[in-house]
Amino acid sequence: MQISARASGLRAAIERAAGARAEVRAAVGATRISVPSPPADVPTWGELLEALRTADRWGSVTAEGRTVLWAQVEERP
Repeated sequence: MQISARASGLRAAIERAAGARAEVRAAVGATRISVPSPPADVPTWGELLEALRTADRWGSVTAEGRTVLWAQVEERP
């Protein structure tokens, strides 16, 4: 799947800070990057929040006892 350079850079930053592989979903006009929430004592939380804040939208969702962080990049033509 093709994603923009901006989304690719954000994915790399999120994976590096979270210490986990991210899932990427591309749809018309947007790319969403999701990663499992790291433990609270991970020293890279600041780096992870910094990366998330560069996205157009970001947040978290908890389901079945698992928290996932997500970031969305709006792809502009």
